[in-house]
Amino acid sequence: MSAEEMKAKIRRVFDEAYNKGNVDVLDELFAADFVLHMSLYPDIKGLEVLKQHIADLRSSYSDIQFTIGEIIIEGNRSAMRFTFRGTHKEQGKQVIVPECLVWHLVKGKIVEEWAYADQLGFLQQIGVVPPIGQSKE
Repeated sequence: MSAEEMKAKIRRVFDEAYNKGNVDVLDELFAADFVLHMSLYPDIKGLEVLKQHIADLRSSYSDIQFTIGEIIIEGNRSAMRFTFRGTHKEQGKQVIVPECLVWHLVKGKIVEEWAYADQLGFLQQIGVVPPIGQSKE
């Protein structure tokens, strides 16, 4: 598969799974024993756990939208820059979080992912951490 074909597949899978909730499409791109490493959270191990994670995320945020900025593919490594937007259903607060992913691919399937997000900005947007220079009081 060419780099351009893989980029198109990544875009389609993310649009279908994350934006529309069709998580079964992940089978095309992710290995069954897939592992996701995210700072501040325990690893997600296994494709079925990833599918549940996406379903939980979608149930926590209304108007959820993942917008892909760019995808870079070189050999068996790939990286993607994107933005997550959504309104937290319980709090009613909108969040906009820039993120980056780095993947390790084997035979055209993602086997491992490292996710990097603006966690401080996210916590400030939901009111857990005050903006820099302001006290929480």
